[in-house]
Amino acid sequence: MLDSTSARSYGATYRDRQVRLDETVDWPEGLKLVVTPAYPPPGGTPINGHVIIVGFGLAGRYVADLLDSAGMTYTIIERNPDTVETQRALGRRVVAGDASDAQTLSEADLDRASILALTIPDEDAVLEATSLARRLRPEIYIIARTNYSSKGMEASHLGADDVIMGEQAVALQFYDRLSRRLWRIPGKTV
Repeated sequence: MLDSTSARSYGATYRDRQVRLDETVDWPEGLKLVVTPAYPPPGGTPINGHVIIVGFGLAGRYVADLLDSAGMTYTIIERNPDTVETQRALGRRVVAGDASDAQTLSEADLDRASILALTIPDEDAVLEATSLARRLRPEIYIIARTNYSSKGMEASHLGADDVIMGEQAVALQFYDRLSRRLWRIPGKTV
């Protein structure tokens, strides 16, 4: 069962345009669900190509973990000298620099990259890097992080294929956590 501060995961299978849970549940009618696919999907194979991760904070590390599990190569672009040194010592390929600089993108192998993941919190740097990368490599898939929806729309306009907007992610978390707290059902822990 769910409590007011944590969620339980349930196994499920997607087939015939329906998600089917692997076990019986006793949920109230009308309960909204969040479905998060497990990766890699059964029988799935990762795309070919190199990935550039810009920034190696929490978001960048999650991207690297996903790429490691997919067996994909990547280069990290990072400005923090301590992070650069630490990650190089761990055997990761790191370019010290700024992703809004064409030379830095070139050193990170933009010419062979299939994905550019802009995970840094500096929205202006994300916008500059998006614009530059789109000009240099029109076919690359760009996923960008912004704090605000307005900057996210700007990133899309500049060529980002997908944008993760912090403001929207926070709003969804508030909705999720408060909805579990507001509608308690007598005799059930929700």
